Amino acid sequence: MKILIIGSTGFIGKSIYNFLKRDNDEVVASTRQLINFSCLQDDKELVKKLQGFDVLVNAVGIIAETKTQTFEQMHTIAPIILFDACKEAGVQKVIHISALGTQKGTTLYHTSKNRADEYLRASGLEYAILHPSIVYGDDGKSTALFQALAMLPLLPIIGDGQQVLQPIALEDLLVTVKRAIKSEEKIIELDLVGAKSMSYEELLQGFRTWLGLKPTKSVSVPTFGTDCLGKILDEPTVSSANIQMLNEGSVASVEPLKKFLNYTPASMQERLFCLKAHNAQKLYASLYFMRPLLRLVLAFVWIWSGVVSAFLYPQPLALELLHEVGVPVGLDIPLLYLASFLDISIGILTLIGYRLQTMLSLQMLVIAVYTLLLSFLAPYHWLHPFGPVLKNLPLLVSIYILSRLEKFR
Repeated sequence: MKILIIGSTGFIGKSIYNFLKRDNDEVVASTRQLINFSCLQDDKELVKKLQGFDVLVNAVGIIAETKTQTFEQMHTIAPIILFDACKEAGVQKVIHISALGTQKGTTLYHTSKNRADEYLRASGLEYAILHPSIVYGDDGKSTALFQALAMLPLLPIIGDGQQVLQPIALEDLLVTVKRAIKSEEKIIELDLVGAKSMSYEELLQGFRTWLGLKPTKSVSVPTFGTDCLGKILDEPTVSSANIQMLNEGSVASVEPLKKFLNYTPASMQERLFCLKAHNAQKLYASLYFMRPLLRLVLAFVWIWSGVVSAFLYPQPLALELLHEVGVPVGLDIPLLYLASFLDISIGILTLIGYRLQTMLSLQMLVIAVYTLLLSFLAPYHWLHPFGPVLKNLPLLVSIYILSRLEKFR
């Protein structure tokens, strides 16, 4: 059997690919060279690329829209084009990863997925539409966020924190996908949920227990400005739409899934919360919010340094420093404003996250050059009681740490 995984770079798609690769089937992960899901077009070329595959697994999904990816494009238009191409190419079965609550949900996330679900039902293809609740497991972004929230001194909840959730383990989702592929049933539609539901507050308290922390008090946080906060924290799950989905609930009967799998999917309480996190997981959870905090602090340092140098610090003293390192009169003022402009630009680009890894490398380069120049041309600054040059060393380390945190996000 030849299986194509669309969305194989995401948390769920990547896991499905690695899980199915254990068998003797030929499993292919989609790449930009094979199918660019964000730019699908209804043409014969797509049909050609799908020919020869027996099963297609569509695991593409976004939790928030971007400038280049919208819910309509990623959840509705592209899947519909893909389903039509599958039919023409002779693909035998489509496994479509949808979401729990698509038929009742009112957000763009749910309605866009529901339109693709409905189209697949009427397509005439053999299919399995799987509706997972929150999926937890290693490398899951929602799991990482919940762990980080659980580490806070007070648990931030929405409203009274009694929104009902029914998370499913990644392992149970993977087994379901595999059985759906092998099943002789032509039409399969399942809600993927764990055995027990829990409230949002119980979820966070459960993660505290898992992290080895004592229970703590909860505090209801305002939802005003959630979208702005999500952008500042670079957390797409922190948005007004996701809060709406949380309030709408995410539960279903586990019985159909239990019957399909021939076992009861373990609840989060049974599979995860009865264990203890290891030190690496505790460390990651404790550093999770350090990443956006470091980015904001570094951005402020660069912007404020540029503003102070150009407009607030006495210009004669600033020019005197430039003269000390060999900058001639006539070039001093232009260089002062050029350096200030560079500082402010780096700060703003860091703040908005534009090519962040490049910006961080540039920051380290600028600080290193600045430090070396002062060390050779005005070394007495190392003896300054306030340590203006000495403080460059922890600043360099902080920038490097942020670059590592961004890489493994």
